Amino acid sequence: MDTLLRIYVSVLIFLPTMTKFILEPLMEDPVQPKTSEWKRPEQVMQLHRLKMKKRALQARINKTSIGNASSSSSNPFGNSSSLNGTSISQKRKNPFAKYDPNKKPKEVELPELETSGDSVLFELLRLKRPENEKPLVPNNSSLSFASILTKLENKEVIEPEVPKVEQYIPIDWTLNTKMRFMSPKPFPWNGKLKTSEEASGTTGFVRCLNIGEKETTLDTTPNARFHQCCLVWQHPSLPWLELFPRTAGKVSASLASNSVIANSQIIKDALYREWSESFRSLFHLLRARQCPYFYVCTNTFTTLFRAAGICGSSEIHALLTPTTRGFRQSLKQEDIEFTMPLTKDNKRRSDVTDSGCETLDSFKSTTLSVKEDEDEDEPEEKWLQSLGVEDSEIRKINSSQARMALEKETEVDNLKQSLIFVQGVEAQALFNFLINCKSATATTGALAGVPPTLLSPVAFHGATLKSLKVKESIVRVEKDTFHSIELRGPLLPHVLPSLCYMMKSSQLEQFSVSCAQLNATTSFSLANHGNGEQSELKDAEKMQQSVFGQENLSDCGFSEELLSHFCHPDPKRIQNLESLKFSNDGYNWS
Repeated sequence: MDTLLRIYVSVLIFLPTMTKFILEPLMEDPVQPKTSEWKRPEQVMQLHRLKMKKRALQARINKTSIGNASSSSSNPFGNSSSLNGTSISQKRKNPFAKYDPNKKPKEVELPELETSGDSVLFELLRLKRPENEKPLVPNNSSLSFASILTKLENKEVIEPEVPKVEQYIPIDWTLNTKMRFMSPKPFPWNGKLKTSEEASGTTGFVRCLNIGEKETTLDTTPNARFHQCCLVWQHPSLPWLELFPRTAGKVSASLASNSVIANSQIIKDALYREWSESFRSLFHLLRARQCPYFYVCTNTFTTLFRAAGICGSSEIHALLTPTTRGFRQSLKQEDIEFTMPLTKDNKRRSDVTDSGCETLDSFKSTTLSVKEDEDEDEPEEKWLQSLGVEDSEIRKINSSQARMALEKETEVDNLKQSLIFVQGVEAQALFNFLINCKSATATTGALAGVPPTLLSPVAFHGATLKSLKVKESIVRVEKDTFHSIELRGPLLPHVLPSLCYMMKSSQLEQFSVSCAQLNATTSFSLANHGNGEQSELKDAEKMQQSVFGQENLSDCGFSEELLSHFCHPDPKRIQNLESLKFSNDGYNWS
C-alpha cells in the first residue's frame, strides 16, 4: 500500500508538467513556426498567403452581413410575411420555364477583392465583360451547330499554298547515273519483255522510229516503247571495265595491276585508231544535223557537243568542264577562243588565262599589255638596285609576285566556274584539239590506255548498242504502297522527257522522279547554255530561230514533241533537276 500511495502522489505532482509538455505542441499553429527558430522562404510565403485568405474571407463575411442587414430592414418579416395569420413565402423560380434568348440577364457586380489567388479567379469568371468586347454568341441568336458553322464560314481560312505547276519539263544537260520513278498505281509496263516487244523496241531505237504515234507493223505496246527509251550508243565497249562514269576508283586493284591494255602498246594504238574514227563520224553527224548532241567523257573532264538549233543557237557549240589553268593555256596556244560563262566579270585585263578570249584582237591586246608590264618591271629592278637592294632579295620579290598571280589564276581550277564555252569554228578547233589531246587518255590506273567514252542517242561508226539496267520493286512508306522502277547506266538528257511523255499518254495521273546526278556535269545546265548573244535577241527572233532549228533537225532521230522540247530558246527552261513530280496535269520540280 505504501508503494501505491507513493506512485499516486508522484503522479499528482508531475501531472501539470506532463500536461504542459504534451498539449502545448498540439495547440501550436502548424504553419507559424516559433519566433526563435529560423523561418524558411516557403514558410514565410505560406504564412503570407494564409493572411491574405483570412482578410479576403473576413471582407466577404462583412459584405454578406451588411447585405443581409439591408434586406431584413427593407422586409421586416424576413423571408416570409404573415397577413391575417396567413404566411406568404417568396416566389420560387420555375425550373420548367422556357429560356428566353431576348431577355438580357441581370449583371451581377461582385465585390472588389484584394490581389490574391481567389480574387484573380473571380476576375476571370466575372459575368460583366468589357464594353468593347463582343460576346461569343449574339443575344439575338441561339447557341447551335448552325450558328457555329456560320461563324466559321465567315472567318478567313488560310489554305495551304498549292505548288505551282508547269506544262513543260525543264531541259537538264547533266548526265545521270541513276533514275527512279515512283507511282501509287502500277506502271503500264514491266521488266519482263516478250520477244516481239524487245525486237520492236530495238528496231524503233536503231531506225529512229516513233512507234507510239505512227502506224507501223511493229509492236506498239508500252513495254516495247519503254524498251526503246532504255537504249544508248556507246564507244568503246569493254565488258570487263566500267567506262561510265569514268572513275578509276570503282575498278578493282587487281584489274589495275594486271591490265593487258596498259602493258601493250599495240592494243593502245588499235583502241585509239578505232576511237578516232568513231569520234570523227559522230562529229560529222553533228555538223550535218543528224545528231542532236553527244558527250565525250574522260577521266578528268567531260565535253558536251550540241548541234546548231539546239537551245535556239544558230551555230554548233560545245561546253567543257572542269578545266585547269594548264588546260586553258593549251587552248590559248592553239588559238582557240572561248568564254567562261560561270566566272565573275571582275577579272583583271592582265589575267590572261581566266579572262577568256572573246575575240582574237582582245587576246592580242591583252598579250601586248602583259609584255608592256614586263618591260615596265625592268626599270623597277634597276631602281631597287640603285637603292642598294641585293639581287637575291629582288628575285624573292619577283617570285612572290609571280606566285600570287598564279594562285589567282588557279582559283577556279576543277570547279564549276571553270567551264568553258566555244561555238562556230571554235567548236571545230576544239574537236581537232581533243582528237589529238594526249591528256584525254589516262596513262596510269585501271583505265590506262583506254580512250574517252563517247555517248550518243543516235548510231555512229564503231558504236555499241547498250541497254540500261532496269529494276522493278514495291516500296512501302509508312502505310502507303508505291510502285518503283529504277534505271541504272548512262542516262542522257532525252530519257527523262521521253518516259514522262509516255506516262502522261498512258493516263498515269501521278508519279515522281528522283535523279542521281554526275556532279562533274552539273555546270552544263548552270551555264544557261553559255550563249550570251541569244539574250540580246527579241522573243520573236528567238522563236523564229527555234522553228528553223527544229526544221533543220527533223532527221536527227527525235520525235516532233521531243525536238520541240530541246530546240526551245528560253534559257529559263534549262535547269538542274534532282526531283520531278507530275500531278494535276502539270510538273513541278526542285
